[in-house]
Amino acid sequence: MGAYLVGSLLLCLGHAAGLIGLRGLLASVALIVVVNLALLAAFKLKFNQRFADPALTLAQTLAAIAVIMFVAYYFERDRSLVLAWCLVVMLFGVFRFKPRDFGTTTLFMLAGYALVINLLMSFKPDKVDVFIEWYQWAWLALLLPPFAWIGARIGVMRSRIMRANAELVNALGTIQDMATHDSLTGLHNRASMTDALEHAVSKARRAGESLAILFIDLDGFKSVNDTLGHATGDQLLREIAQRLRAKVRQSDLVARLGGDEFVVMVETISDRHGLQLLASKILAAVGEPMQLQGHEVTVTASIGVAVFPDDGNDVSTLLANADMAMYRAKALGHNRATEYSADLGESVLERFEIEKGLREGLRNNEFHLYYQPKIEFSSGKLLGVEALIRWHHPTLGVLGPDRFIHVAESSNFINSLGKWVIEQACRQALAWQRAGLPHFSIAVNLSTSQLTDPSLAEHVAGVLRASGVDPAMLEFEITETAVMNNMAEATTLLESLRALGVRIAIDDFGTGYSPLAYLKALPVDVLKVDRAFVKHLPHNRDDLAITRALIAMAHGLSMTVVAEGVEAQCQFDSLRDEGCDEFQGFYCRPAMESHDLEALLRRHGLVIPAQT
Repeated sequence: MGAYLVGSLLLCLGHAAGLIGLRGLLASVALIVVVNLALLAAFKLKFNQRFADPALTLAQTLAAIAVIMFVAYYFERDRSLVLAWCLVVMLFGVFRFKPRDFGTTTLFMLAGYALVINLLMSFKPDKVDVFIEWYQWAWLALLLPPFAWIGARIGVMRSRIMRANAELVNALGTIQDMATHDSLTGLHNRASMTDALEHAVSKARRAGESLAILFIDLDGFKSVNDTLGHATGDQLLREIAQRLRAKVRQSDLVARLGGDEFVVMVETISDRHGLQLLASKILAAVGEPMQLQGHEVTVTASIGVAVFPDDGNDVSTLLANADMAMYRAKALGHNRATEYSADLGESVLERFEIEKGLREGLRNNEFHLYYQPKIEFSSGKLLGVEALIRWHHPTLGVLGPDRFIHVAESSNFINSLGKWVIEQACRQALAWQRAGLPHFSIAVNLSTSQLTDPSLAEHVAGVLRASGVDPAMLEFEITETAVMNNMAEATTLLESLRALGVRIAIDDFGTGYSPLAYLKALPVDVLKVDRAFVKHLPHNRDDLAITRALIAMAHGLSMTVVAEGVEAQCQFDSLRDEGCDEFQGFYCRPAMESHDLEALLRRHGLVIPAQT
């Protein structure tokens, strides 16, 4: 539109200079108006949207050339001044034309001017110098092709520059996205989350508002990775990310810190009840079954909640406290949300130190086996010992299994630790043999996780072969609850172990809820009466009746009966009178290290006197 306005002004100047008559001026201006109205209508009616180039660059250029040729026909003299406008028009095409469009425009100009010359010769022969006009046509024919070629090259270079610029912008966007987002899930990453949290905390501090951090850790994710593969694990993480995004507001931030850890930041919270509802929704969403690689997989989550400013006045404190609360949720049994409180710090930090130090402790020989004697009632002789693990922690001191076994189980370290216990027990048995001590059995406890380990029987066989220990000297203790949780797998494993020649004992019997009929089906040699029934003997009639029944049942199934937790003479007398075979407890000796047991045996032999 602006170019046509300038052209109209130049036409007026040309009329004033006597280059074009009034009739030609008016006709040219009228044509300019018609062309512009036609183009305006095409754009208003969106007719241009039907074409690949909605700007109609080529059509507008050809229309402009047609107007130039129309004006050239009406010029009285010096038509070269009009023809120069063709070059100006072609310049506009440099920014939009494809190479072939320059050729089309050039041919259109030459054909248009040839038509003008022929019309002038037919209708204005007295005002046309044919030789000059054809000279100007030849001049255009020589000038326009190289001009068009240069324009085409410029257009190609411009296209390449624009394409390279677009690729650069995309690359920068990708780099920026990689720097701020997790490549697997598309969620914000740790760095991006930390920056956003810093900004949100500053904003909340100025406004006197609250915000919350939900620290989310998946329960059982490692087992999915180990059993179904990392590809399935990655698919699971992507699915969890989508579920988290679906349960929060658009303004809330969801981030993946790494592994199976996620964080949700909730701004402008009014009360903690709303946070509890959100946590419940997240737990429900995560816990829904999902189809992964043809398998139905279900995982749960443990969530720790920390609120600014109550639970921390800066980002690092908030994250640390939310992490502590999450560990408390795991310790309470998984699949729950726990809010941070000041009393969490010590227990969670201890758990963190224990979990972090398990593998290092095994490498540094910080674990030791203690041995508690099992004494025969009738003779007072030592028939065996139970191997009990202790951790000589460099900062926390000597830890009993109640302090670290549950952490080893939740961190999937228990199988490695359990295999070490078996190997150490066999090495100790061999050492005692070589030291000339009498033969007696060593009982090793198996965890619930070990009962589902298909490689355990093969590992035990390899250890027995390597050590040369008589399999009859090795005994495995399993809890009643562990067997009931994995009845089929446990039975198969126990049969494989028993086939090696080792003995099997049921530990803590009577505290579970298993039908007694199951006991008959298990390949068990020894039944251990739980200390809960022994503690109040002989004064508690119910405990006495239960103990009597257990002893009678076990003897009926040809099992040896061992009473745990015998600490007093009255308990000893009662159990002996009821026909119990063996006992262990402080009445004889507590668990002791191997060198102390060796010294005791060398001093008393197998008949160990009771402690007084």
